[in-house]
Amino acid sequence: MKGHRTKAHRLKRRWLILGVVAVGAAAAAVTIATRRPTTADDGTPPTTIERETAEVTRTDLAEETKLRGTLGYGDSKVIGSTGQGTITALPEPGTVISQGESMWQVDDHAGPALLYGKLPMWRALRSGVDDGADVAQLEQNLTDLGFGADLTVDNEFDKQTTAAIKAWQESRSLKKTGVVNPADVIVQSGPVRVAEQRGAAGDQVSPEMLAVTTAEQLVTLDVDVDKIGLLTPGAAVKVELPDDSRVDATVATIGRVATVKQDGAAATISATVTLQAPITTLDAAPVDVIVTTQKATGVLVVPIRALVALAEGGYAVEKVSGASTQLVAVKPGEFGDGVVAVTGDDLAEGDTVVVAP
Repeated sequence: MKGHRTKAHRLKRRWLILGVVAVGAAAAAVTIATRRPTTADDGTPPTTIERETAEVTRTDLAEETKLRGTLGYGDSKVIGSTGQGTITALPEPGTVISQGESMWQVDDHAGPALLYGKLPMWRALRSGVDDGADVAQLEQNLTDLGFGADLTVDNEFDKQTTAAIKAWQESRSLKKTGVVNPADVIVQSGPVRVAEQRGAAGDQVSPEMLAVTTAEQLVTLDVDVDKIGLLTPGAAVKVELPDDSRVDATVATIGRVATVKQDGAAATISATVTLQAPITTLDAAPVDVIVTTQKATGVLVVPIRALVALAEGGYAVEKVSGASTQLVAVKPGEFGDGVVAVTGDDLAEGDTVVVAP
């Protein structure tokens, strides 16, 4: 055994210190301190030196990629009305307006109501109008707001539609005309959040009253074309906030058009990520979207600092066997969070290896 230790001691080798580019989800081995006897080449008695060791573990390795993004509420757009009257109240920035709620007040009464849909309100809807998808859209909103008990949602404007409109108008303290004009509603795809007031109390109604965004907090990204494949709609990701904490999120949309923001810059594709829960302490901030890619499953790993590059070529680890150590040949594989996957005939889960200082 002494001869074996001397041979191992004399074997030319160097510790391999590698820079890690990949960031993984694997748990690094827990290190402990140990002491082992060594024998010098001149035959002097063994001395005891402190060596750091780690346990060989079996785990999964994953790679993390960070994509730079911006937390906020997306791009804003300006909305207003073609109606007439004096603005008597406007919602404050940050206010969320939902289906059926008034966007602002006109002449001290309820202004246009927010309705959900994809079709703009392009004509007055009243008894006798031609059938159309805009009729069905209005009827769906009336039903959602609780005024469609006797209403069939279809393209036909009938007496039940008129009755539902009158009941809705009464609930808003408006005249029960049974007619909905374009100036009476603002149609958006969902709730909106006020980003900026474009008008003020005392102004006349105009096409530019408010700048609004979606009500849902999200992360917008411009992703390099060569990295867009990392994202999949509906995939789970993490968002790293400025304080380094991470929250759960989901890839919502991925664009289909590549653009170049400035000369010489790489082409990018826009994407959005939605949060599982809003960040109540932030309205806007630079963040990182963390995408995890599985690299290896159920592999043996050792700390990267345990790898020894042999002068004659190849790699080894210094395996602890009782009071001595021996070099065990290994083949490095995938790298992860401070660890590397290895394969070797004489290495098993639970073994202890020496780690370079």
